[in-house]
Amino acid sequence: MSPDTDTNNDINGNANPSPNAQQLATSLVTRCRTLISEIDAFHALLTDTQRNPQVVEARSIRSNTISELRTLEKLAAQIDAEPVEDDDIPETHKRLTHALRSSNLPFYEAVWTIAKRSCTGLVGFGKRFYRDGDSGGGWDEGHKKRPNKDKRKSVFVDIVADGGEEWVKVSTVSETRLLFEMAEKGWEADSEAGSDEEEPRTVLRNYDGDRRPDGASDNTGSDGDEDDDEVELVKLAREMRRASDNTRVRYRHPRLRFVIPKIEEGKIPEIDDLLKAIRGYGVQVDCGEAVFSSEAIDLDQELRRLLPKPFKRFASTLNVDCTLLLAIVSDLSHFKNIPPSPTLHRAILRQLEVERSHPLLTKELWPAMVDHDLVCTKEAAERMREIVETIGTDSEKQRTWMIMGIDEFRGLDSPSLLQRLQALSDHPIPSQWKLPIKTVDSISAIALGRKEGVIPLVADRVTEILSDINHSVFMYGWASKLMTISSNRTVVKQIEMTVEKHREGDEELEGPLIWVCDTARSLIGKEKSRKN
Repeated sequence: MSPDTDTNNDINGNANPSPNAQQLATSLVTRCRTLISEIDAFHALLTDTQRNPQVVEARSIRSNTISELRTLEKLAAQIDAEPVEDDDIPETHKRLTHALRSSNLPFYEAVWTIAKRSCTGLVGFGKRFYRDGDSGGGWDEGHKKRPNKDKRKSVFVDIVADGGEEWVKVSTVSETRLLFEMAEKGWEADSEAGSDEEEPRTVLRNYDGDRRPDGASDNTGSDGDEDDDEVELVKLAREMRRASDNTRVRYRHPRLRFVIPKIEEGKIPEIDDLLKAIRGYGVQVDCGEAVFSSEAIDLDQELRRLLPKPFKRFASTLNVDCTLLLAIVSDLSHFKNIPPSPTLHRAILRQLEVERSHPLLTKELWPAMVDHDLVCTKEAAERMREIVETIGTDSEKQRTWMIMGIDEFRGLDSPSLLQRLQALSDHPIPSQWKLPIKTVDSISAIALGRKEGVIPLVADRVTEILSDINHSVFMYGWASKLMTISSNRTVVKQIEMTVEKHREGDEELEGPLIWVCDTARSLIGKEKSRKN
């Protein structure tokens, strides 16, 4: 986390009365503990609801707040050790009061409150993104060393939300401090006349006439890294835009947002012009106390709103990949007490271990599938049946016939299939699971998608890297504008990389919609001698 140096005990930016040191210390320690308890409550909610709680990275804000608590408790202890006699305030208390007023806690509170009140689908706090060609489109986790990265070519983002599609920067800079910095850096409002028909306009600048607004000289090619006359907020806006332009999440550049709670728009023209300059980089700017005073709801509701939203782009119908067809019929997914026999393949043993703590169906697949119509391509269905017939157990074969509605289960409706399936599962089968999975013709759908331009030309490049089955699955989803659900992370990554490599300047180009399951489940009949 990167708190502003200008802090205040009121996260709304209001001027506080001057409590004595002991009162101030008690207040800050209490607030700090409250913040930690809320963060812990969110982690407990993640653990309870998510198959992988680590999908949200909240450690940085918690560790920073705990560190701040330790500092505040030490200051409070020093204050308690020196009592105040009458109205004679010891010099030590004055020094400690100043230290308390310089606490980073208001910044951490601001970040947490803004996340709770204005963000959904939290990814994490305190992430570093790079604006050069070496970022790989991903974000740098704070706990991992990146020795080959140049932090001078990066930007620190306070909140990453909406599944990575929104970056939020929080600044608790005060109006007074911002005006002081603007004056120090030489910012001023100029009147520039346009054409005869135009009114003169006010332009706020902090660069010479022969330099571009991004700080680079027109004849040097410098990227402006060494500019010392840059107001910090404008520099952050520029660097966030560069990093965002070098990053894509689901084929899109992340949206950028600044939240500046202590600044009121419409009061000071120079500050308004500064905000206009920030917005010029495509950054949404939210100012004022409204960012805190939005309608407060129950804490549990606020925390649930922060939970990951992996299904937000799902339509009414989902296209199921062969990998997940196998996962939903596997004995590993349905039976809870399969003994870890040494005759089982080591991959099966690993999956058994994972399944015991994080059941795939209940934690991941059923939440994704229920209430959706399910389809799969003819090629995926045939391949799945070939594998089941070759190495599947009797129960795995039975489930295959049930979920596909074939053989002796042909013509049965969803409730009847679910009832029969329940006899072969230790998990309560959700009544909203829509069976059977319908088999579709991918060839005609893909041909129509190409003819109507639904599938872009880059699909030819994607086709080159796909097997016949993967071609049928992912190209069908692309042509039909359906979300494909799969556990084939390797192929999905290859598709994304191919689309990016051959984007050719088309900023709106998107590949197929794909939701990737964290893990899959093999058929338990897989022989130990078979390769992974």
